[in-house]
Amino acid sequence: MTPKTEIVSLEEFLEMDKGENRLEYFNGEVIHLPSPSVEHQRVLLNIAAEFRNYFRSKSCEAFISPLDLWLIDEEKSVNVKVQPDLMVICDKAGLRDNSYYGVPALIIEIISPSNESHDRVKKYITYMEFGVKEYWIVNPKLNTIEVYVWEEDEYKQNGVYKGSDSTVSQSFNGLEIRLEDIFPE
Repeated sequence: MTPKTEIVSLEEFLEMDKGENRLEYFNGEVIHLPSPSVEHQRVLLNIAAEFRNYFRSKSCEAFISPLDLWLIDEEKSVNVKVQPDLMVICDKAGLRDNSYYGVPALIIEIISPSNESHDRVKKYITYMEFGVKEYWIVNPKLNTIEVYVWEEDEYKQNGVYKGSDSTVSQSFNGLEIRLEDIFPE
């Protein structure tokens, strides 16, 4: 099932978003997200546990979906609301009760057949344009993690990790995740 889309104004979206729906907004385009699969949730929980341990007693903090992330560029009149599977926030000034206004240091998206192009194209481009320093794409079907690092105003692929590899963050010294600890058997 692919995500359903429609075009609305920001005001219309804010009215729609008051419900319990899983919605994302890309400057007029509304994406209705399907509920994540059990496999997706298992992988996310495993990653979140590793991130929680790493960031314990550090100034940055990891958050998991469904915390809303608002990316806003007032000069270009761009408003984007997404729900990354996991994001690392270092500048906590933008935190609100159920959302964050700002640019996370690292974002992780876990792809599924229904959202792969959304995460690989639309979110990839959006995160790159807003300067998210590190973007991980996790594929539970292939048991891989792709790491992209923001350099010179674009993403460069830092690596594709699989099997017994460990994914190493370029932004956070010592953040190393063994893939065998992430993907359920």
